[in-house]
Amino acid sequence: MARLSTEERQILIIDEAIKIIHELGYRAFSIRELSKRVGISEPAIYRHFLNKEDIVLGILGRFNEFDLSLFQKVKSYEKPIEKIQSFIQYHFDFLEKNPGMTSIVFSEEIFSQSELLREKMLTIIEKRKKLIKSLIDEARTKNHVIEVETNELVT
Repeated sequence: MARLSTEERQILIIDEAIKIIHELGYRAFSIRELSKRVGISEPAIYRHFLNKEDIVLGILGRFNEFDLSLFQKVKSYEKPIEKIQSFIQYHFDFLEKNPGMTSIVFSEEIFSQSELLREKMLTIIEKRKKLIKSLIDEARTKNHVIEVETNELVT
């Protein structure tokens, strides 16, 4: 079997970490279990990531990738209502295709134990709130939706 590149190995590690957290919860997520599933030694995991928190940062990086494709998808529509529908549908599709990521988003364990991870997740959430607010404001401006208080709607 060909040796994986560093990037391919990191993707594999993150994929398995997501599966472990989804199946067993964050508390049961360990470098030992991860190394068994990936098929490499624990020290090899540490060559790619500093610790569990660093691996979760890698997982959150997937949300940033998702956001880039989400923003491009939304911008591909002309009508504000289509943009809003696309925003919502894209989220549902992503979460349906990636149930492990849903477990990450809703894991209080992960974000209650690390200020850094909590801040990263809040940044992701705020970016999405800002986007949906701008889409609703655009729809309001063009009289495509009724008058609503967007700040209250997105919180």
